[in-house]
Amino acid sequence: MPSSAEDAPHPDPDGIVIQIAGVETVRPLRHLVLRPGRPVDTVHTLRDDEPSTWHLAAFADADVVGVVTLFADASPHFPGRRAERFRWMAVHPGWRGRGIGRLLMRRAADLLHDQGVEVLWAQGRDSALGFYEDIGFTTYGDGFIDPDTGIGHHIVAIDVEDLRSAGRTSETVES
Repeated sequence: MPSSAEDAPHPDPDGIVIQIAGVETVRPLRHLVLRPGRPVDTVHTLRDDEPSTWHLAAFADADVVGVVTLFADASPHFPGRRAERFRWMAVHPGWRGRGIGRLLMRRAADLLHDQGVEVLWAQGRDSALGFYEDIGFTTYGDGFIDPDTGIGHHIVAIDVEDLRSAGRTSETVES
């Protein structure tokens, strides 16, 4: 988990602030985007309570418009390399296509770099594979159906340094 010194807000040029947040801050958006119509407790996992789990939130003023949860977990495709996994990546429907997901991933990569983490990976929803591939992630394997959601997923992974550098010079958040 990043230190409190790294927790300072990091605004992008359009005023979106990405910062470390508590789990209670990220759960409402998780529920809205990833488990609509299901009980709220379906967005609470035991891993949320582990001390090494941490969360990033994207704020537009006081509104949470994007979230992601991260924790140490060895990557099945990069044995022996220090890895973190992310879950519960969600962007508010009204903010999709405006670069929020990219900002969250880049901020995560910067913080992971500072912690000496080499690989970032996830079990990404098939509906989001285009996003992950656009920012440099590689898709691995044949995919699977998540038993909790019934939705197709694939393993996606990227070297943290590649994620930190991908598109930095030309990317801006679209309005």
